[in-house]
Amino acid sequence: MKQLALGAMIGVLAVAATPGAHFSAAAQAVEPEYQLTSDVRRLAEQARVAISQNNFSAATSYLSQASGLSRTDGDRYVVATIQLDVGNRTFNAAQQIAAINALINSPIVGEAQRADLYYHRGRLAFHSQDANVAHDMLAAAVERGSANPTTYIALASLKTQRGDNAGALAMFDRAVELQTAAAVPIPDNWYRRAIDIGQRLGDPARVTQLNLALLAGYPSANNWRDALEFYRNTMNPDDSAAIDLWRLQSATGALAGERDYLNYARAASAVNALPEIERLVQAGRANSMLDGGNGEINALDRGTTRAAQALRNAIAGRASSAASSSTGVSAMSVADDYLTLGQYAEAAPLYRMAIEKGGVDTDLANLRLGMALALSGDTAGAQTALAAVTG
Repeated sequence: MKQLALGAMIGVLAVAATPGAHFSAAAQAVEPEYQLTSDVRRLAEQARVAISQNNFSAATSYLSQASGLSRTDGDRYVVATIQLDVGNRTFNAAQQIAAINALINSPIVGEAQRADLYYHRGRLAFHSQDANVAHDMLAAAVERGSANPTTYIALASLKTQRGDNAGALAMFDRAVELQTAAAVPIPDNWYRRAIDIGQRLGDPARVTQLNLALLAGYPSANNWRDALEFYRNTMNPDDSAAIDLWRLQSATGALAGERDYLNYARAASAVNALPEIERLVQAGRANSMLDGGNGEINALDRGTTRAAQALRNAIAGRASSAASSSTGVSAMSVADDYLTLGQYAEAAPLYRMAIEKGGVDTDLANLRLGMALALSGDTAGAQTALAAVTG
């Protein structure tokens, strides 16, 4: 399972999507049929003219008269609709709420429009910090099949405040379904909020899944670093997995400072990857992340240049010997050393040889083959190798 998750992360490295535009509101519903009395029709038209002239006090006066003369459901529907327009334009929350309540109770309003009205009412309550009303109004919108993803995201936030993290994630999932069905990219802040909820739930597998989705759409260095830090802190990787995690963090440009370089060097030392420490320290000094003043890094770097040169001198001969071996153990060892040297194109065929000959951890071999191919620019090959990782 750990290698499978790490393989998925390397797969994201191989192919990263590009973030795009955000959700736009759906088209307005077809205007319902209704009957108006002549007086209300006349006053409604006068109110609309006043609105077009930004004369909202006159419009409100006409609507007040029309309300008193309303006799049919159509009369009340039109008056409330125009009152909502005035309330929206003048930012008059009380007027908006009164109009929304009237429309919610109108038999002319269909369920889809009623869901939108409940969302609007919930949004007003949310902004006035009335969390209970906001929750209930948004829940009513959801019950009526709201097609607005923002309804579900807003309700998820309120459910989190109530401690209902499982319910909040369910709302996030529905928002993603609607957004995906509309072929609209998921905003990155949605993923971050869902990741926070997943962490509150104590569900590392779900958080890893959400991190992968975030990275697929928004592969920034900060997102990579956060995802890999979470994986390290929760999955308790062994030395072999730990070095691969640091390799991935380096490849994505997510080494953030001296502490990251030190921890990477420690992980490389744990698997005796001394040439990797040499490359790491050289890179850190070249980009001013390391200044030569860290005693532990200097100690870990001691002797790495000599070890790297010795490995370079011997590795071609070892690769030739591995080809005649009856198992893939030697080929795997040579491939790992090529990976340590940063010679990814040379590592790939040795990993393939190790897999073909057998006697090795096939999942690990495919994982590192995928990494070597991704880092050498062979995206299709990397995807094929990583797809073979099952554990």
